[in-house]
Amino acid sequence: MAADLPRRVVIIGAGALGSLLAARLAGAGVSVALIGRAAQVRAVQEHGLQLHQPWRRALTLRNLQAVVGWSELAAEEIAGIELAVLASRVHETQAAVAGLAAELEPAVPLVVLQNGVGGAEIARAQIGQRPLLAAVATLTVTQPRPGVVRCLGHRGGLGLAPVQAPDGVIARVERLFASSGLATLVCADYRAMAWSKLLLDMLGNAVPAIVDLPPERVFRDLALCRLELAAFREALAVMRALGVAPVRLPGYPVPALAAAVGRLPVPILHRLLPYAIRRGSGNRRPSLQVDLDRGRRPLEVEYLNGAVVRAGRELGVPVPANALIHRTVTAMMQGTIPRRAYADNPHGLLAPMR
Repeated sequence: MAADLPRRVVIIGAGALGSLLAARLAGAGVSVALIGRAAQVRAVQEHGLQLHQPWRRALTLRNLQAVVGWSELAAEEIAGIELAVLASRVHETQAAVAGLAAELEPAVPLVVLQNGVGGAEIARAQIGQRPLLAAVATLTVTQPRPGVVRCLGHRGGLGLAPVQAPDGVIARVERLFASSGLATLVCADYRAMAWSKLLLDMLGNAVPAIVDLPPERVFRDLALCRLELAAFREALAVMRALGVAPVRLPGYPVPALAAAVGRLPVPILHRLLPYAIRRGSGNRRPSLQVDLDRGRRPLEVEYLNGAVVRAGRELGVPVPANALIHRTVTAMMQGTIPRRAYADNPHGLLAPMR
């Protein structure tokens, strides 16, 4: 590892993305402290962090710390931290940033690595002059059980953008991530990066979760495909109103995708998208479908379709498809709509749009 790169990193959030980054950095010789929930921490402490990657032997990383909170780290261990990465969900940002702000020197940079829109802004409002970067991941990663992370396929990497950080900090973080073998692309505008990732995360996520069908089957249904495309096009309209354009992300030419979905006739997309969805995600269940089935709350729909709804209303952009999707998922989460209300009648979801 190059001498000018951060030698000790703390990662807050031991979910799939946080665990993958911890494993890759530890494998590259970086000293890593991973802060997570008790089950994950206990598994890593007892058995190491297992990393499974395609066409490679599984690795078990034991050269990292796993703790449930800052209080388990010694003062000298905290003092040595040169970079913090927040890999939690957006709704956990405020508490996580408050915790690290109380422990780390103000000069230690923070990278906010999340799905959805809004986390970087929440962090920025709390951290004063601390260098802040936003990041997104376009890798397909799962966590089948605590202490195990699985990367599916070679496609994708990390997008990185400054929120408030000098060029030297951005370059160091980019080189650090790249040194772990993760393809890393620096974007000039963190908002464009986050909204571009939102476009990817929206497709084949909430609608399959609501009707409890695989994404490929949703896109093969013309009526449901129209709803998916309407929501995507509303997000594009919101982006135009915000003055941000889609940008390329590692492994994903988002501008080309946005142009195709935004302009091609629905019947053509109805034929093309099932194959693209199957190629991109295989048989993997969408994240919102998993969350609804597990009863997890709050859901990331708040920072995907919900973000489109809030921005659309603020900017005067009509967003009826996203409003319907957001409202329905939220009602399912709260129990006011049964989980399988549309499983046997998926077109019933479309009634408010007629």
